[in-house]
Amino acid sequence: MRILWIAGVLAAVAAQGAEPIFRTAVPITVDGTLDERCWQQARPVRIDYVNSKTGVLSDRPRGVARFAWDDRFLYVAYETFDRNLVALASGRSEGPAGNLRPGCEIWHPEHKIDVVEFFLSFGSRRFFWEIHHNALNQFNDIWCVVPDKSWPVSESAMVTYGILFGFEMFLRDDATHRLAIAMRPKPKADGKPSTVNDASDVDTGYTAELRLPWQGIGAPSRRHTWIVHEPKEPGGEKTRTSGPWKMAGQEMLILSAVQDGDLEERYHHSSPTRKGGWFHTSAGHWPRYVLAEGKGE
Repeated sequence: MRILWIAGVLAAVAAQGAEPIFRTAVPITVDGTLDERCWQQARPVRIDYVNSKTGVLSDRPRGVARFAWDDRFLYVAYETFDRNLVALASGRSEGPAGNLRPGCEIWHPEHKIDVVEFFLSFGSRRFFWEIHHNALNQFNDIWCVVPDKSWPVSESAMVTYGILFGFEMFLRDDATHRLAIAMRPKPKADGKPSTVNDASDVDTGYTAELRLPWQGIGAPSRRHTWIVHEPKEPGGEKTRTSGPWKMAGQEMLILSAVQDGDLEERYHHSSPTRKGGWFHTSAGHWPRYVLAEGKGE
């Protein structure tokens, strides 16, 4: 029966032209080690398509992503295969009080920077988050708007390359349900961990986990529930706190991308149909996903 149920889920999401992201029944420990059962069950997403070409895969693996979810978070796991890890801090920290994240540079004229990027949308091709993460466990988040040319704001000086970047916005926590990030260097041939910003050795990459609150990444408000608490004293007012998010069946667009600064073709991504250019202006070609109930783990 379990096999038939899983087959039914896969058939349903395939009919929608979307891949399933399965729910995890067990909260994920965000430590950068991809040893949870849900990661073994999640479908691997190849981040190997060459950015300047359409449907052309790299000559070797560049990155693999996996996704999972529960009532509070979207979880992202990924792995890189970079032979020379390079990461640079931006010198800025961002986030809510008590959960500031050190930022990372995504380009530098003197350093061949490596970074992994994810673009997250709940169906809109014009409004979405762009997030970055690197081998030093540094993190950026940018709220992006791609205005229609008919919108007056499209002619604003704030719009660069047809994109309005909300650099001052950041992903917020949902009360005690907080964004978390972690990475773990993979072992080199000698068994020692891969190193960052050391060109004298040959690295093998790293693994990482991101925990993103539904509240922070802007899940549809209709998916949110509230827990109502009775008054503590007679005549007092009822209060409420944030409840679980009912996300099963929700569709998302997610583009995964890897930047390897040592390569002439430094960008690779997860879309077999993109035609190059800015990732932001091609949301119609980002892979589609549907949040599905788990496989019984």
